[in-house]
Amino acid sequence: MQAEGTGENAAAADGKNYDKVSLKLSYATGDTGMDGLTAIEFERLVEEKSGGQVQIDRFPNCQLSGGDMVRHVEMMIAGGAFELAIISENSFSDVDQTFQVTSIPFTFANYDQAWEKADSTGGEFSKELFSKYGVVYLSTFPNGIMQFANNKRELHTPADMVNLKMRTYGDLQMSLMRSLGADPTQLSWSELYSALQTGAVDGNMNGYQTLYSGSLHEVQPYITEVNATLSLYDFLANQAAWDKLSPDTQALLQECAEEAAKWGRDYMSKTEAEVKKEMIDYGVKVYVPTAEELLAFKEGAAPTIEEYKKIVGPEACAAWGVE
Repeated sequence: MQAEGTGENAAAADGKNYDKVSLKLSYATGDTGMDGLTAIEFERLVEEKSGGQVQIDRFPNCQLSGGDMVRHVEMMIAGGAFELAIISENSFSDVDQTFQVTSIPFTFANYDQAWEKADSTGGEFSKELFSKYGVVYLSTFPNGIMQFANNKRELHTPADMVNLKMRTYGDLQMSLMRSLGADPTQLSWSELYSALQTGAVDGNMNGYQTLYSGSLHEVQPYITEVNATLSLYDFLANQAAWDKLSPDTQALLQECAEEAAKWGRDYMSKTEAEVKKEMIDYGVKVYVPTAEELLAFKEGAAPTIEEYKKIVGPEACAAWGVE
């Protein structure tokens, strides 16, 4: 946290006493990913509303943690390197597996169902959970609802996934791919494109926006639209850094994080269909399973669903509507 001048509070045009401060905002992907686009909107809102007194310095691609997403989470908790971050909730699963509740397969059929919980009992639960680790939860928006993409064949049922080398991130995705008969391989985001090119992996699960922003449609021409799991990005602040800010600055950041998250949700809803069409025009084949085929995927995922319901516990499941 870098103060300018004396570091004293100064009255803005709206009469609020904002800290005159520069805050570092770290996030995992580049400026065309959902976290990057939403970070840019957050920066605009904060600097505009504070009259430039609160500055946001953006650091994409986990620059401050050397590109390491695990270290990114550790640094958010430890504090000192950056005050603010946008991090996928699933990335905190190494700290506490309860964070994987929102990723339990086939919990949400669409975004509206997710936001109903995120803006009520689910968000309240996440705020409490983050606070146990010295992190302030401000808001949430989508990384996407995950689809299955690969460069071998169309996937109509779990039988088509047998022995596919699928890139995964985290234990839950590993478990899901095993349940569906695939061969899971842990791999960082930065390695994924080249791994698909070389055949080190055959596919991955990601949302349409992430698949497109990472140009992954160039190296995997098949997508199966199963709406498998929800991936959330959270606006977060290190608690110790947060406590040093004035109440007016805290309120500003909270307000802007909520507004930016709403912008991100709307942007995702608007652009997901657009990027899907762009990929189809490029030559990607998008397959939408029949009701019977989708049921086969859900039944195949049952061992993972039951396993993770036990791991995250009944309180988390009730808060997020996991049945």
